Amino acid sequence: MGQLSYNTAAREAIIGFMSENPDRQFKAEEIFREIIKKQENGKKTGKSTVYRLLSKLCDEEILRRYREDNDMSYLYQFIEKDKGCSGHLHMKCSGCGRVYHLECGMSEELLSHVMSDHGFQVDAAVSMLYGECSACNQKNKKGI
Repeated sequence: MGQLSYNTAAREAIIGFMSENPDRQFKAEEIFREIIKKQENGKKTGKSTVYRLLSKLCDEEILRRYREDNDMSYLYQFIEKDKGCSGHLHMKCSGCGRVYHLECGMSEELLSHVMSDHGFQVDAAVSMLYGECSACNQKNKKGI
């Protein structure tokens, strides 16, 4: 975080969009399309600017970057203030794409167990358990 960051319109647009969707993850291309839609007909932000800003926002710990499922691209997610993610696991719904923070004693207990019994330090900040949330599960049961 050594460099000073300027609050440009593109930077603010990215932060604004991501903070409105804190429980979702987006590809850089999706973020680019969303902020372009909201810009006036004047000067448009370039794709390379968005990619550069996403990298800086990750360095500044405003966004978190995850490797996408079975792909070489990344997904980005907003880091909510006072919600550090290094001490708990995360769950992602394969139906709706929502990301949940598994903030309970069992998460901490599992991380501790993996370290003490298996000698493996889990990077919980980028951990992801995949499955189906209760809302999507209910929809699937009802055939909706």
